[in-house]
Amino acid sequence: MAPSDLSRIQASAIDGRMHTIYHRQEQLERLCKSLVDHVNEIKEAISADYGYSPAEVAVEYHLVLTAVKKYYGLLKPKEVHEEEYLIANGKDAADRRVPAGIIYIEPTLHTTFYSVVVPLAAAFAAGNCAIVLLENNHRTLSRLLRQLLTEALDADVFAVASSPIKDETLLSNAVCVLQNGVQNEQPRMNQLTHFEQAHVVAVVDRTADVQTAARELVAARFSFRGSSPYAPDVVLVNEFRKKDFLQAVIGECINLGSGVEMNGQIKGKTPSSNLVNERLSSLEKLDPELRTIIQEAKFAVVDVTSRDPLLQQRMTAPILAVHAVKSLDDAIDLIGSRSEKPSLAAYHFGSPAAGKYLSQFVNANISAINHIPRELLVGPAFPIGQPVDLTDRYPLDLFTVPRPAYINSLKTAEELSKALIGSNNPTAQKLLADATKPLVELKRHPGGSMGFFEVGFLMNAGIILASTLTVSATGLVWWWRYTRPI
Repeated sequence: MAPSDLSRIQASAIDGRMHTIYHRQEQLERLCKSLVDHVNEIKEAISADYGYSPAEVAVEYHLVLTAVKKYYGLLKPKEVHEEEYLIANGKDAADRRVPAGIIYIEPTLHTTFYSVVVPLAAAFAAGNCAIVLLENNHRTLSRLLRQLLTEALDADVFAVASSPIKDETLLSNAVCVLQNGVQNEQPRMNQLTHFEQAHVVAVVDRTADVQTAARELVAARFSFRGSSPYAPDVVLVNEFRKKDFLQAVIGECINLGSGVEMNGQIKGKTPSSNLVNERLSSLEKLDPELRTIIQEAKFAVVDVTSRDPLLQQRMTAPILAVHAVKSLDDAIDLIGSRSEKPSLAAYHFGSPAAGKYLSQFVNANISAINHIPRELLVGPAFPIGQPVDLTDRYPLDLFTVPRPAYINSLKTAEELSKALIGSNNPTAQKLLADATKPLVELKRHPGGSMGFFEVGFLMNAGIILASTLTVSATGLVWWWRYTRPI
């Protein structure tokens, strides 16, 4: 990225070029038109670079264009005009937000098309200039996006960087969308980081519908060549349902395509099988008793017997790892013992009660019960510390800053003003008297005052007492029968 390009973007941000809603609309219109006009080139580039199936390419393209059109639909000139003149009309603008200025995006390799275009569209809709990192490499999609975006968008508000930006002034003032996270440092306030190294777990309870669980987990693990940050790293299945679950998984895998063989044999090898073979070899070193259920050129299913390799590192290959657990508590303890940080996501399959219990005690940023949202599988992980909305990966609030404005006083302002007139006055004394009134306690059921151990003690005491009375009564009956006169 030339210094002149950076200077031009910074000047446009200072001038507020994108603050005008009509300019925002124009940029999104150009973006959408370019993507629609070159749909075939985009699809071919994605397939060539990543080997996604036509269905996966269609899903990614659909989600991208849907997001762009959604952001465009949020731009309503009449509403923006009314909000701009709230203060002039004597109304508070308590919810007023302004564009951050410049958005710098470093996309991830997983579904790069989505990872580039969606935050870019959100940045424009929020009224910002944008810089996107698209390195000069052998990938067809990167070259195509550089060409399409540069030709379609205004050079004063958009630029492409061919290498990561090191300018500290820009990095300190722009909102940085770092989809690959930050290395060896804590994220700054102006950085939206995506913690893709966190683990994703799944639990299949004995009350689960194993067919549903197998369908959802196979799709999540093997879609997009297993590269999604939300693909499950390990499936913890109740030992009593493990056999049924694996049979259901085998059926789902067979539906993925031909070439599947049992007992670890591969039919129809392709170069893509190298990744699977390498990961299986590393797993076998950690677990010599590892059992391969299915292995095909593009995926594998394994039964992990040892707990040592579980959740030690992310499963970067399309391999579904299954491990048996004795109970829900066993699964919860196993997950908790492997990491103090929350899981990126947790998928729970079982009755609603089991799902509630697991989502309550498995520490995860996102929990899904008896399904896995397909929207999660496309794009980067959600930014750390931000609300999760499955329909909106990048809400516009992420790219704006609050700037409230008030013209009307609050109802309590007059009373506070009177209290502050002198060092001590009746109004101040009244405020102090009101503040020192006792707290009005809410009524609670008496049982709520009993703790966990008290309840357990009473239950055990009741059981012991009932057993004692039963034995005593039985003894008295037998004693009376044998001692009465005949």
